[in-house]
Amino acid sequence: MKIVIITPTYNERANIEKMIPVLENDIFPEIKNHTLLLLIVDDKSPDGTADAVRNFMKKWSNIELLTGEKQGLGFAYVRGMKYAMEQMNADAVMEFDADFQHDPHDIPRLIQAIDEGADYVIGSRYVSGGSIPKEWGLDRKFLSVFGSLFTRIAWLNFSIHDTTSGFKLTKTSFLKRVDLDHLLSKNFAYKMQILHDVVKLKAKVKEVPIIFYERENGKSKIHVKDQFESFYVVLRLAVLDRKRFVKFLLVGGTGFVLQFLTIYAFILLGIKQFIAAMIGGEIAILWNFIANNMWTFRDTKLIKEQGSFLKRLVKFNVASLASIGVQGLVVYIAVNIFGEKMKIFGLSLHTSIVILVPAIILLVIPMNYLIYNRVIWKTHHLKSNF
Repeated sequence: MKIVIITPTYNERANIEKMIPVLENDIFPEIKNHTLLLLIVDDKSPDGTADAVRNFMKKWSNIELLTGEKQGLGFAYVRGMKYAMEQMNADAVMEFDADFQHDPHDIPRLIQAIDEGADYVIGSRYVSGGSIPKEWGLDRKFLSVFGSLFTRIAWLNFSIHDTTSGFKLTKTSFLKRVDLDHLLSKNFAYKMQILHDVVKLKAKVKEVPIIFYERENGKSKIHVKDQFESFYVVLRLAVLDRKRFVKFLLVGGTGFVLQFLTIYAFILLGIKQFIAAMIGGEIAILWNFIANNMWTFRDTKLIKEQGSFLKRLVKFNVASLASIGVQGLVVYIAVNIFGEKMKIFGLSLHTSIVILVPAIILLVIPMNYLIYNRVIWKTHHLKSNF
C-alpha cells in the first residue's frame, strides 16, 4: 500500500528541519510492508520552509513539495489530499502536523490499524491511553473535551470519542467519495466534515490512543473564530442530516392522512379491513413516491441514473411491497384477535385504524426510509452537496 503523509506548513522551518530526519531515519525504516511518501504542503512560508524541504529532497527521493497561497489549514490539507490521490496514486493519506504535537513514533501504530482492517484511523486523545497536554489551561482543556462531546451529541454518534483530532489515516477509496471541493470550512473545521462524510460512507473507523504534546517551537495557529466555526460546521451538518428526514416525515404524514381516509372510505363500502389497508397503503405509496421524488430527494444527483419516471415508479412499488404486506398482515392479525372494532378511551373504533398507527410509526416509516435511501434514490452513494 502506498501511504502519503501530508504535512502542511507555514513558517515551520525549525520544526520541519527536525521532523523530516526523524521520519526518514527512525520511522519509515520500521514500516516494511508499505511504501511511505512524504508530501509537504507549504503556503509560501516567508521563513524559508520550502527551501529547507528542497534540501531534504536532494537526499530522500520519497519527499515531494507542494506550494500555494495561504488560505487556511483545511484548504492546505485538501490541496495535499487531491495531489496525493491524483499525482502520487496514494492508497491512503495521513494528516500529520510538523510541530511535534503529533508524535512521529505513533505513525506505525495508525498504519497497523489499517493493516487490521480499518478504513479510517483516528489518533485519539480521548480513549484509554490517550491524553492532552498538561500545560494547557483549563479553558483550552474544556473547549477540547467539550468540542468532541458536543459533536458526538449533535451527530448522535457515541462510538467515536475524539471527533476533533487532526492526526488521522484515511483510505483513499473512501476519501475519493468525499466532495472536497465543497467543504464548509477552509480552516480547522474541515476535519469535522471529512469525518462526518466518511462515517456516512460506512467506513470502518478505529481509534488509536495517542499522547498529544504541546508545541516545542512556534505558536498554535488556532484562533477563537476557528472554534466557533467548528461548532457552526457541526450544527450545520447535523441539521442537513436531518433535513431530508424531516421532509420525508412531512410527506409521510400527508400520505398517512390520505391512507386513513382511503381505508375508512373502503370500509364504509363493505370491503374487508385488511384489503382496505393494503389499498390505502398503495395509494399512500404512490403519493409518497411523487412527493418525495419532486421534493424530498430532488437534490439526489443519481435520480436520472435510475431510469425514467415510470421505471422508477415501478421499482418503487416493487421495493415498497414489503410495507404494504406488513400493514395488511398486522391488520389481519389484529382483526382476528380483537375483532372488527376496538374500544379505545370509551370509543368504538375500527381495529385497522387503531392498529395501523403504531405499526406505521414503528415498522413502516423506518422500513420505507431505508428503502428510499438505499434502493430508489441511493443517497448513501452521493457526495456531500453542502
